[in-house]
Amino acid sequence: MCFSSFCWHVEDHHLYSLFPNWGDPKVCYGVSGSHAPALERAMRKHLPNLFEEQPHLLNELVTQLSPSGLKSEGVPLHRAVQHSGEFVLTFPRAYHSGFNCGFNCAEAVNVAPVDWLEHGQNAVELYSKQCRKTSTSHDKLLLGSAREAVQALWELSVLGKKTTRNMSWQSVCGKDGMLTRAVKTRVRMEEERLDRLPICLKPQKMERDFDLNNGGECFSCFYDLHLLAARCKCSPDRFSCLKHAKLFCSCDINHRYVLQLHTINELNMLVEALEGRSEAIIWASEDTTDMHTTRLDHESGMFHKRIKSCDSRET
Repeated sequence: MCFSSFCWHVEDHHLYSLFPNWGDPKVCYGVSGSHAPALERAMRKHLPNLFEEQPHLLNELVTQLSPSGLKSEGVPLHRAVQHSGEFVLTFPRAYHSGFNCGFNCAEAVNVAPVDWLEHGQNAVELYSKQCRKTSTSHDKLLLGSAREAVQALWELSVLGKKTTRNMSWQSVCGKDGMLTRAVKTRVRMEEERLDRLPICLKPQKMERDFDLNNGGECFSCFYDLHLLAARCKCSPDRFSCLKHAKLFCSCDINHRYVLQLHTINELNMLVEALEGRSEAIIWASEDTTDMHTTRLDHESGMFHKRIKSCDSRET
């Protein structure tokens, strides 16, 4: 429809988006992710009544403000005219809107290259503050990527398989690799949260299918509980993130406990594997060929050596 428009928004989890266009041109406006807070402040300033009624109005994709209104507030703005057959790529947390100059057809896809992981983690923390549901488990995606990378490092170092896939994973590992940094940052966050727990709260082992059977989100802020979850004996089917564990009930703290998928030592070993330490690669690569059947030895905290165990020891 001529002059139909789409409102200001960012992609879920601050993902990249890529969309082609067929037909009449589409006029697109964009604000970079670094200036997203400035756009949000401008929107709240110009539409105070709407935001008072709906504090998270920008998540609804129903709010429009003219580019001139944003520019008057000092928000840097970019404009592009997308013709038939051309692609537009939006970056993490980049607000975009626009209108159609006539009949056209477009489709969009979200993509998550490795450099998005940092932005995705920021999105998850922001969603928690906004009490907004996530559409995917960022931690599951992050750890899944780490395990695939470790398997690639193992194949390179032990089997000498210099495939394109293995070399691609290697390029984002190492001490300064993008994937390594993302996992290391996440592990530090988890370690800090555990350090703030009362001493009487001893972590217990989380079942591997916990998030499938229990929803995997905090009852209060909807934070992803793939790695850690708090629970009280009085409410066995209710879970929270560590930040909202006190909101469960009035029970004594001794009735509460924490479920933990991996210990901090295990997560740090995974980081060392991504950094390239041989012993850690052998330790962590064991179950990456079967992502859904990884088992942890509760006594030793080590992955069971089921695949190539003899070759691994010799290496």
